[in-house]
Amino acid sequence: ASCAPEQATIAAMNASESAHALNQDELDQLDALLAQAHPDDAMMLEEYDGFCAALACSPSAISADECLPLILGEEPGSALARLAPAERSALLALLSRHRRAVAARLEESEAWNALIGTDEEGRALGDAWAIGFLRGMSIRPDDWSALDDDEVCEEGLELMLRFAGEASGDDDSGDDEPGKADPIDDDERDELIELMLDGVGEIFTRLAPLRARPSH
Repeated sequence: ASCAPEQATIAAMNASESAHALNQDELDQLDALLAQAHPDDAMMLEEYDGFCAALACSPSAISADECLPLILGEEPGSALARLAPAERSALLALLSRHRRAVAARLEESEAWNALIGTDEEGRALGDAWAIGFLRGMSIRPDDWSALDDDEVCEEGLELMLRFAGEASGDDDSGDDEPGKADPIDDDERDELIELMLDGVGEIFTRLAPLRARPSH
């Protein structure tokens, strides 16, 4: 009986859901439920959006049971136990719907419509989105080797590392002094976010033949 909630979790996440984008109330609900499941370690909404984009681009299918521990910040059974049954069902349905909606958005070349968070001054950030995408890539890093020599996709990946490095304070440029990442200037932030998202669209297209291969 103790494993039933987790079994229900996987079933719900794998269930066929509508690819319709969540409306603002549903996005707010998803953000709140993630925080309630694990206030410290669950993904925030922007991060989950980037994570879903990586899952959609991934050359091989990634199942719900691989994703949920990363999304919720711990084993799903423990995180979901903090929620009432109705809240648990709502969270799983919203996670699944949003993942499918992001995949549909990329299929329709609408990566520009990503959920990019803003600060208290209304400035677009992009850091959490980039972190989410990179975390999605980290599930099966070897699968992304097809992009190693792809100059078209290189800029988008470099920008993700730059945004993620800004958030963490890490400099990924190879300098000897860690923690010296330069903040992105406000006057170039919007343009760089757009270039990063354009790069994701290119990645999605470049990896399409690999996603089309039959699984074994």
